[in-house]
Amino acid sequence: MKTIKDIRLYKSEKINDFGLPITTSFTNKKLSAVLHRIVMKLREQEFSLGGFDHLYINFTICNIPREIELSEKVDREHPWYRYCSVKINEELYFKLDSEESNKTILKSIEKVLVGCFATEEFDEKLIHNCIKEAIEYGEDMLMLFKEKSTSNRKAKIFLRYLDSFKYLPLLRVYDCNNSIIFEKNLPETLTLDCFGNIQLSSKRITIKPRKNIFAVNMKDIVFEF
Repeated sequence: MKTIKDIRLYKSEKINDFGLPITTSFTNKKLSAVLHRIVMKLREQEFSLGGFDHLYINFTICNIPREIELSEKVDREHPWYRYCSVKINEELYFKLDSEESNKTILKSIEKVLVGCFATEEFDEKLIHNCIKEAIEYGEDMLMLFKEKSTSNRKAKIFLRYLDSFKYLPLLRVYDCNNSIIFEKNLPETLTLDCFGNIQLSSKRITIKPRKNIFAVNMKDIVFEF
């Protein structure tokens, strides 16, 4: 079982010679930010789509057997994604790119997640709660990204996702009574390469960058408290 990584949106109005929809990606700035937050919150709770981690939702005016149709077709070279088609009317179809359709699109995404992927371990209520939190809190929504514990300290790094498509991380350090003893907004960032291993003592925290080519020139983040 794989934890969800991404949801992408497509639309289609024609079928190719092989009977498959001809898809085009779509979104708008606000919808993209909300959708990313939804995936963040679902990922935090370890929500799984099953044997794949990318869900491509295709809004279509083509004929499909049901209102929501999860494809069983697997791309052998890219088995990490599946298409799920959602039947919509033409009025909505030709307004998919506009922000006025965002609310309707998000409701359809929720129907897909509940209808196709709810389980006893991660039921309908949990899915609703994740989506509700992402929509209501917006840029202030926190996702627990990393944590480190010692015998008397605990550090947590939370992510917030801004409408500018940047992350605004928040660092909190707790004592043994779970009271916050240090809190700091970390710099906005497009990537998360600066957050690798966490070293924590009673008076200092060091956040080391990831060990990859993108983080070669990044320095440790260090705070004393």
